[in-house]
Amino acid sequence: MLHILLLILKIIGIIIAAILGILVLLIGIVLFVPVRYEAKGEFDGTLEGIDVRAKVTWLLHLVKVTVCYENQELSWRIRIAWKHIQSGQEDEQTMKEEVGAYEEELDKLLEDAEEEPYEEERPEDFHERSAKEVEQVEKDIKEASKEREESMGSSEEDLEKGQEESLEADNEGSKSITEKIAEESRLSEGIAENFQEDEKAVEEAEANPDQEMEDSESGSRKERKNVWQKITGICKKVIRKIGELYHKIESFCRKTGTFYEKIKCTIQNICDKIKALSEKKDKIMDFISDETHKKAFLKVKKEVFRLLRKLKPKKLEANIHYGFEDPYYTGKLLAGVSILYPLIGENVIIQPDFEQKVFKGNFEIAGKIRMSYFVKLLWNLVWCKEVRMTYRHVRKFEL
Repeated sequence: MLHILLLILKIIGIIIAAILGILVLLIGIVLFVPVRYEAKGEFDGTLEGIDVRAKVTWLLHLVKVTVCYENQELSWRIRIAWKHIQSGQEDEQTMKEEVGAYEEELDKLLEDAEEEPYEEERPEDFHERSAKEVEQVEKDIKEASKEREESMGSSEEDLEKGQEESLEADNEGSKSITEKIAEESRLSEGIAENFQEDEKAVEEAEANPDQEMEDSESGSRKERKNVWQKITGICKKVIRKIGELYHKIESFCRKTGTFYEKIKCTIQNICDKIKALSEKKDKIMDFISDETHKKAFLKVKKEVFRLLRKLKPKKLEANIHYGFEDPYYTGKLLAGVSILYPLIGENVIIQPDFEQKVFKGNFEIAGKIRMSYFVKLLWNLVWCKEVRMTYRHVRKFEL
Protein backbone atom coordinates (compact mmCIF):
# COMPACT_ATOMS: atom_id res chain seq x y z
CA MET A 1 0.00 0.00 0.00
CA LEU A 2 2.78 2.40 0.92
CA HIS A 3 4.60 1.53 -2.28
CA ILE A 4 1.54 2.52 -4.36
CA LEU A 5 1.20 5.83 -2.47
CA LEU A 6 4.85 6.68 -3.05
CA LEU A 7 4.46 5.83 -6.73
CA ILE A 8 1.47 8.19 -7.02
CA LEU A 9 3.39 10.97 -5.26
CA LYS A 10 6.32 10.34 -7.57
CA ILE A 11 4.11 10.66 -10.66
CA ILE A 12 2.51 13.89 -9.29
CA GLY A 13 5.96 15.33 -8.57
CA ILE A 14 7.14 14.51 -12.09
CA ILE A 15 4.06 16.21 -13.60
CA ILE A 16 4.53 19.33 -11.41
CA ALA A 17 8.23 19.46 -12.30
CA ALA A 18 7.40 19.14 -16.01
CA ILE A 19 4.84 21.95 -15.76
CA LEU A 20 7.28 24.15 -13.86
CA GLY A 21 9.99 23.35 -16.40
CA ILE A 22 7.68 24.30 -19.26
CA LEU A 23 6.76 27.55 -17.50
CA VAL A 24 10.42 28.38 -16.86
CA LEU A 25 11.21 27.57 -20.49
CA LEU A 26 8.40 29.85 -21.73
CA ILE A 27 9.48 32.67 -19.40
CA GLY A 28 13.06 32.27 -20.57
CA ILE A 29 11.98 32.34 -24.22
CA VAL A 30 9.91 35.50 -23.68
CA LEU A 31 12.64 37.27 -21.70
CA PHE A 32 15.82 36.28 -23.52
CA VAL A 33 14.85 35.46 -27.13
CA PRO A 34 15.29 38.79 -28.94
CA VAL A 35 12.91 40.46 -31.37
CA ARG A 36 15.02 41.25 -34.44
CA TYR A 37 14.19 44.07 -36.83
CA GLU A 38 15.58 45.24 -40.15
CA ALA A 39 14.62 48.16 -42.40
CA LYS A 40 15.93 49.48 -45.72
CA GLY A 41 14.85 52.43 -47.80
CA GLU A 42 15.74 54.51 -50.83
CA PHE A 43 14.49 57.94 -51.92
CA ASP A 44 15.05 59.75 -55.22
CA GLY A 45 13.08 62.93 -54.47
CA THR A 46 9.68 61.79 -55.84
CA LEU A 47 6.76 59.87 -54.39
CA GLU A 48 7.06 57.19 -57.08
CA GLY A 49 10.69 56.61 -56.17
CA ILE A 50 10.12 55.84 -52.48
CA ASP A 51 11.01 52.22 -51.71
CA VAL A 52 10.92 51.09 -48.06
CA ARG A 53 11.04 47.51 -46.72
CA ALA A 54 10.87 46.44 -43.06
CA LYS A 55 10.97 43.02 -41.36
CA VAL A 56 10.43 41.92 -37.76
CA THR A 57 11.11 38.31 -36.64
CA TRP A 58 11.01 36.37 -33.36
CA LEU A 59 11.90 32.85 -32.25
CA LEU A 60 13.73 31.58 -35.34
CA HIS A 61 11.23 33.22 -37.74
CA LEU A 62 8.33 31.40 -36.09
CA VAL A 63 6.69 34.84 -35.94
CA LYS A 64 7.45 37.12 -38.87
CA VAL A 65 6.02 40.47 -39.99
CA THR A 66 7.04 42.13 -43.25
CA VAL A 67 5.95 45.54 -44.55
CA CYS A 68 6.72 46.96 -47.99
CA TYR A 69 5.96 50.34 -49.56
CA GLU A 70 6.72 50.43 -53.27
CA ASN A 71 5.17 52.28 -56.25
CA GLN A 72 2.88 54.20 -53.84
CA GLU A 73 1.33 50.94 -52.59
CA LEU A 74 1.54 49.49 -49.09
CA SER A 75 1.59 45.73 -48.62
CA TRP A 76 2.12 43.63 -45.49
CA ARG A 77 2.34 39.99 -44.49
CA ILE A 78 2.14 38.26 -41.08
CA ARG A 79 3.15 34.68 -40.38
CA ILE A 80 2.56 32.94 -37.05
CA ALA A 81 3.83 29.34 -37.32
CA TRP A 82 1.86 27.88 -40.26
CA LYS A 83 -0.84 30.63 -40.27
CA HIS A 84 -0.43 33.36 -42.93
CA ILE A 85 -2.23 36.71 -43.11
CA GLN A 86 -1.48 39.23 -45.85
CA SER A 87 -2.87 42.36 -47.46
CA GLY A 88 -5.44 41.78 -50.20
CA GLN A 89 -6.60 38.50 -48.68
CA GLU A 90 -9.87 40.05 -47.48
CA ASP A 91 -10.56 41.46 -50.97
CA GLU A 92 -10.11 38.03 -52.52
CA GLN A 93 -12.45 36.51 -49.92
CA THR A 94 -15.16 39.10 -50.64
CA MET A 95 -14.78 38.53 -54.39
CA LYS A 96 -15.21 34.79 -53.90
CA GLU A 97 -18.32 35.37 -51.80
CA GLU A 98 -19.82 37.68 -54.46
CA VAL A 99 -19.08 35.18 -57.24
CA GLY A 100 -20.68 32.38 -55.21
CA ALA A 101 -23.82 34.48 -54.57
CA TYR A 102 -24.05 35.33 -58.29
CA GLU A 103 -23.76 31.64 -59.23
CA GLU A 104 -26.51 30.72 -56.73
CA GLU A 105 -28.87 33.33 -58.22
CA LEU A 106 -28.11 32.06 -61.74
CA ASP A 107 -28.87 28.48 -60.70
CA LYS A 108 -32.20 29.60 -59.20
CA LEU A 109 -33.17 31.38 -62.44
CA LEU A 110 -32.34 28.28 -64.50
CA GLU A 111 -34.41 26.07 -62.19
CA ASP A 112 -37.40 28.44 -62.47
CA ALA A 113 -37.08 28.44 -66.28
CA GLU A 114 -37.06 24.64 -66.33
CA GLU A 115 -40.14 24.44 -64.08
CA GLU A 116 -42.17 26.90 -66.27
CA PRO A 117 -41.53 25.98 -69.95
CA TYR A 118 -42.46 28.37 -72.77
CA GLU A 119 -45.90 27.73 -74.32
CA GLU A 120 -46.31 28.48 -78.04
CA GLU A 121 -49.36 30.46 -79.13
CA ARG A 122 -51.93 28.52 -81.15
CA PRO A 123 -53.64 29.92 -84.36
CA GLU A 124 -57.09 29.81 -82.70
CA ASP A 125 -55.88 32.01 -79.84
CA PHE A 126 -54.42 34.48 -82.35
CA HIS A 127 -57.75 34.83 -84.26
CA GLU A 128 -59.71 35.33 -81.00
CA ARG A 129 -57.27 38.02 -79.84
CA SER A 130 -57.48 39.90 -83.19
CA ALA A 131 -61.35 39.84 -83.15
CA LYS A 132 -61.37 41.35 -79.64
CA GLU A 133 -59.02 44.11 -80.76
CA VAL A 134 -61.28 44.98 -83.76
CA GLU A 135 -64.35 45.23 -81.48
CA GLN A 136 -62.46 47.52 -79.12
CA VAL A 137 -61.47 49.85 -82.01
CA GLU A 138 -65.13 50.08 -83.23
CA LYS A 139 -66.26 51.03 -79.71
CA ASP A 140 -63.63 53.77 -79.54
CA ILE A 141 -64.79 55.22 -82.92
CA LYS A 142 -68.45 55.33 -81.77
CA GLU A 143 -67.53 57.10 -78.50
CA ALA A 144 -65.47 59.68 -80.40
CA SER A 145 -68.39 60.45 -82.79
CA LYS A 146 -70.80 60.94 -79.85
CA GLU A 147 -68.39 63.34 -78.15
CA ARG A 148 -68.08 65.34 -81.38
CA GLU A 149 -71.89 65.70 -81.76
CA GLU A 150 -72.21 66.85 -78.14
CA SER A 151 -69.44 69.43 -78.62
CA MET A 152 -71.19 70.81 -81.76
CA GLY A 153 -74.52 71.22 -79.88
CA SER A 154 -72.82 72.95 -76.99
CA SER A 155 -71.08 75.38 -79.37
CA GLU A 156 -74.45 76.46 -80.90
CA GLU A 157 -75.87 77.12 -77.43
CA ASP A 158 -72.81 79.19 -76.57
CA LEU A 159 -73.37 81.38 -79.66
CA GLU A 160 -76.97 82.09 -78.70
CA LYS A 161 -75.93 82.99 -75.16
CA GLY A 162 -73.21 85.32 -76.50
CA GLN A 163 -75.72 87.24 -78.63
CA GLU A 164 -78.08 87.71 -75.66
CA GLU A 165 -75.22 88.96 -73.47
CA SER A 166 -74.15 91.52 -76.12
CA LEU A 167 -77.70 92.93 -76.28
CA GLU A 168 -77.82 93.27 -72.50
CA ALA A 169 -74.43 95.07 -72.52
CA ASP A 170 -75.75 97.63 -75.08
CA ASN A 171 -78.81 98.35 -72.90
CA GLU A 172 -76.60 98.84 -69.86
CA GLY A 173 -74.38 101.29 -71.82
CA SER A 174 -77.37 103.46 -72.77
CA LYS A 175 -78.51 103.44 -69.16
CA SER A 176 -75.11 104.57 -67.89
CA ILE A 177 -75.09 107.59 -70.29
CA THR A 178 -78.49 108.81 -69.00
CA GLU A 179 -77.24 108.39 -65.41
CA LYS A 180 -74.18 110.54 -66.13
CA ILE A 181 -76.34 113.36 -67.56
CA ALA A 182 -78.56 113.32 -64.44
CA GLU A 183 -75.51 113.55 -62.13
CA GLU A 184 -74.17 116.59 -64.02
CA SER A 185 -77.53 118.39 -63.64
CA ARG A 186 -77.51 117.65 -59.89
CA LEU A 187 -73.98 119.14 -59.53
CA SER A 188 -75.00 122.37 -61.35
CA GLU A 189 -78.01 122.75 -59.03
CA GLY A 190 -75.76 122.27 -55.96
CA ILE A 191 -73.31 124.94 -57.14
CA ALA A 192 -76.19 127.45 -57.58
CA GLU A 193 -77.47 126.72 -54.06
CA ASN A 194 -73.97 127.26 -52.54
CA PHE A 195 -73.66 130.61 -54.36
CA GLN A 196 -77.01 131.77 -52.93
CA GLU A 197 -75.96 130.80 -49.38
CA ASP A 198 -72.72 132.86 -49.70
CA GLU A 199 -74.69 135.93 -50.79
CA LYS A 200 -76.97 135.59 -47.74
CA ALA A 201 -73.95 135.40 -45.38
CA VAL A 202 -72.46 138.60 -46.83
CA GLU A 203 -75.76 140.50 -46.40
CA GLU A 204 -76.02 139.39 -42.75
CA ALA A 205 -72.45 140.53 -42.04
CA GLU A 206 -73.17 144.00 -43.44
CA ALA A 207 -76.34 144.28 -41.33
CA ASN A 208 -74.60 143.32 -37.95
CA PRO A 209 -71.06 144.86 -37.67
CA ASP A 210 -71.02 144.57 -33.77
CA GLN A 211 -71.28 140.85 -34.03
CA GLU A 212 -68.07 140.81 -36.06
CA MET A 213 -66.16 142.71 -33.29
CA GLU A 214 -67.28 140.22 -30.65
CA ASP A 215 -66.18 137.34 -32.85
CA SER A 216 -62.73 138.92 -33.33
CA GLU A 217 -62.27 139.43 -29.55
CA SER A 218 -63.22 135.83 -28.83
CA GLY A 219 -60.73 134.72 -31.53
CA SER A 220 -57.89 136.71 -29.85
CA ARG A 221 -58.70 135.09 -26.48
CA LYS A 222 -58.58 131.67 -28.12
CA GLU A 223 -55.18 132.49 -29.68
CA ARG A 224 -53.73 133.59 -26.28
CA LYS A 225 -55.07 130.40 -24.71
CA ASN A 226 -53.46 128.28 -27.41
CA VAL A 227 -50.11 130.07 -26.94
CA TRP A 228 -50.21 129.47 -23.15
CA GLN A 229 -50.99 125.80 -23.70
CA LYS A 230 -48.02 125.52 -26.07
CA ILE A 231 -45.69 127.18 -23.52
CA THR A 232 -46.84 124.85 -20.72
CA GLY A 233 -46.36 121.82 -23.03
CA ILE A 234 -42.80 122.93 -23.84
CA CYS A 235 -42.00 123.38 -20.11
CA LYS A 236 -43.32 119.89 -19.32
CA LYS A 237 -41.15 118.38 -22.08
CA VAL A 238 -38.05 120.22 -20.78
CA ILE A 239 -38.71 118.95 -17.21
CA ARG A 240 -39.18 115.41 -18.54
CA LYS A 241 -35.88 115.58 -20.49
CA ILE A 242 -34.05 116.87 -17.40
CA GLY A 243 -35.43 113.92 -15.38
CA GLU A 244 -34.34 111.43 -18.03
CA LEU A 245 -30.84 112.97 -18.12
CA TYR A 246 -30.63 112.74 -14.31
CA HIS A 247 -31.59 109.04 -14.39
CA LYS A 248 -28.96 108.38 -17.11
CA ILE A 249 -26.25 110.13 -15.07
CA GLU A 250 -27.27 108.14 -11.98
CA SER A 251 -27.13 104.82 -13.87
CA PHE A 252 -23.74 105.76 -15.37
CA CYS A 253 -22.35 106.51 -11.89
CA ARG A 254 -23.73 103.19 -10.63
CA LYS A 255 -22.10 101.30 -13.54
CA THR A 256 -18.75 103.03 -13.00
CA GLY A 257 -18.93 102.03 -9.34
CA THR A 258 -19.58 98.37 -10.18
CA PHE A 259 -16.81 98.44 -12.82
CA TYR A 260 -14.39 99.80 -10.21
CA GLU A 261 -15.39 97.02 -7.82
CA LYS A 262 -14.82 94.41 -10.56
CA ILE A 263 -11.36 95.81 -11.33
CA LYS A 264 -10.55 95.77 -7.65
CA CYS A 265 -11.69 92.14 -7.30
CA THR A 266 -9.70 91.01 -10.37
CA ILE A 267 -6.55 92.70 -9.09
CA GLN A 268 -7.08 91.04 -5.72
CA ASN A 269 -7.54 87.64 -7.38
CA ILE A 270 -4.38 88.10 -9.45
CA CYS A 271 -2.43 88.99 -6.33
CA ASP A 272 -3.81 85.93 -4.52
CA LYS A 273 -2.87 83.67 -7.46
CA ILE A 274 0.65 85.10 -7.60
CA LYS A 275 1.00 84.52 -3.87
CA ALA A 276 -0.32 80.96 -4.22
CA LEU A 277 2.06 80.26 -7.12
CA SER A 278 5.00 81.55 -5.13
CA GLU A 279 4.02 79.28 -2.25
CA LYS A 280 3.65 76.34 -4.68
CA LYS A 281 7.02 77.16 -6.20
CA ASP A 282 8.66 77.08 -2.77
CA LYS A 283 6.94 73.79 -2.02
CA ILE A 284 8.07 72.26 -5.33
CA MET A 285 11.63 73.45 -4.82
CA ASP A 286 11.69 71.95 -1.34
CA PHE A 287 10.40 68.66 -2.79
CA ILE A 288 13.04 68.60 -5.55
CA SER A 289 15.92 69.67 -3.33
CA ASP A 290 15.36 66.82 -0.90
CA GLU A 291 18.34 64.43 -0.82
CA THR A 292 16.21 61.30 -1.11
CA HIS A 293 14.43 62.63 -4.19
CA LYS A 294 17.73 63.66 -5.77
CA LYS A 295 19.12 60.15 -5.36
CA ALA A 296 15.94 58.66 -6.85
CA PHE A 297 16.16 61.00 -9.84
CA LEU A 298 19.79 60.07 -10.47
CA LYS A 299 18.93 56.36 -10.21
CA VAL A 300 16.09 56.67 -12.76
CA LYS A 301 18.33 58.69 -15.11
CA LYS A 302 21.09 56.09 -14.89
CA GLU A 303 18.75 53.16 -15.65
CA VAL A 304 17.06 54.95 -18.55
CA PHE A 305 20.37 55.75 -20.25
CA ARG A 306 21.49 52.16 -19.76
CA LEU A 307 18.28 50.98 -21.45
CA LEU A 308 18.82 53.38 -24.37
CA ARG A 309 22.37 52.07 -24.87
CA LYS A 310 21.05 48.50 -25.04
CA LEU A 311 18.29 49.47 -27.46
CA LYS A 312 20.77 51.16 -29.77
CA PRO A 313 20.70 49.53 -33.25
CA LYS A 314 23.59 47.22 -34.05
CA LYS A 315 23.72 48.55 -37.59
CA LEU A 316 22.80 52.07 -38.66
CA GLU A 317 23.89 53.54 -41.96
CA ALA A 318 22.34 56.49 -43.74
CA ASN A 319 23.18 59.05 -46.38
CA ILE A 320 20.45 61.68 -46.63
CA HIS A 321 20.36 64.91 -48.60
CA TYR A 322 17.39 67.05 -47.58
CA GLY A 323 16.11 70.61 -47.82
CA PHE A 324 12.87 72.57 -47.39
CA GLU A 325 11.49 75.56 -49.23
CA ASP A 326 12.03 77.65 -46.09
CA PRO A 327 15.65 77.49 -44.83
CA TYR A 328 14.35 78.07 -41.31
CA TYR A 329 12.82 74.57 -41.11
CA THR A 330 15.98 73.04 -42.62
CA GLY A 331 18.06 74.58 -39.83
CA LYS A 332 15.59 73.52 -37.13
CA LEU A 333 15.70 69.89 -38.28
CA LEU A 334 19.48 69.93 -38.43
CA ALA A 335 19.61 71.29 -34.86
CA GLY A 336 17.32 68.48 -33.67
CA VAL A 337 19.35 65.77 -35.40
CA SER A 338 22.63 67.13 -34.03
CA ILE A 339 21.45 66.29 -30.51
CA LEU A 340 21.25 62.60 -31.50
CA TYR A 341 24.72 62.41 -33.06
CA PRO A 342 26.29 60.70 -29.99
CA LEU A 343 23.70 57.92 -30.30
CA ILE A 344 23.41 57.40 -34.06
CA GLY A 345 27.14 56.95 -34.70
CA GLU A 346 29.58 57.96 -37.43
CA ASN A 347 27.99 56.05 -40.33
CA VAL A 348 25.11 58.53 -40.64
CA ILE A 349 25.71 61.33 -43.13
CA ILE A 350 23.16 64.16 -43.25
CA GLN A 351 23.61 66.90 -45.84
CA PRO A 352 21.27 69.90 -45.45
CA ASP A 353 20.43 72.04 -48.49
CA PHE A 354 19.36 75.60 -47.66
CA GLU A 355 18.76 76.66 -51.28
CA GLN A 356 16.25 74.16 -52.73
CA LYS A 357 13.63 71.63 -51.74
CA VAL A 358 15.10 68.13 -52.01
CA PHE A 359 14.91 64.74 -50.29
CA LYS A 360 17.23 62.02 -51.56
CA GLY A 361 19.29 59.23 -50.07
CA ASN A 362 19.11 55.77 -48.51
CA PHE A 363 19.25 54.15 -45.11
CA GLU A 364 19.69 50.75 -43.50
CA ILE A 365 19.00 49.85 -39.89
CA ALA A 366 19.08 46.55 -37.97
CA GLY A 367 18.97 45.57 -34.33
CA LYS A 368 17.30 43.49 -31.66
CA ILE A 369 15.24 44.04 -28.53
CA ARG A 370 14.89 41.74 -25.51
CA MET A 371 12.16 41.90 -22.88
CA SER A 372 14.81 41.26 -20.24
CA TYR A 373 16.03 44.86 -20.71
CA PHE A 374 12.72 46.29 -19.47
CA VAL A 375 12.36 43.69 -16.72
CA LYS A 376 15.82 44.54 -15.41
CA LEU A 377 14.97 48.26 -15.44
CA LEU A 378 11.83 47.69 -13.37
CA TRP A 379 13.67 45.30 -11.01
CA ASN A 380 16.43 47.82 -10.26
CA LEU A 381 13.94 50.65 -9.70
CA VAL A 382 11.67 48.60 -7.43
CA TRP A 383 14.52 47.44 -5.20
CA CYS A 384 15.88 50.98 -4.81
CA LYS A 385 14.83 52.41 -1.44
CA GLU A 386 15.02 56.05 -2.55
CA VAL A 387 12.80 55.39 -5.60
CA ARG A 388 10.16 53.70 -3.47
CA MET A 389 10.14 56.55 -0.95
CA THR A 390 9.94 59.15 -3.74
CA TYR A 391 7.03 57.27 -5.31
CA ARG A 392 5.14 57.36 -1.99
CA HIS A 393 5.86 61.07 -1.55
CA VAL A 394 4.70 61.84 -5.07
CA ARG A 395 1.40 60.06 -4.46
CA LYS A 396 0.84 62.08 -1.26
CA PHE A 397 2.16 65.36 -2.67
CA GLU A 398 -0.42 68.15 -2.94
CA LEU A 399 0.07 71.74 -4.01
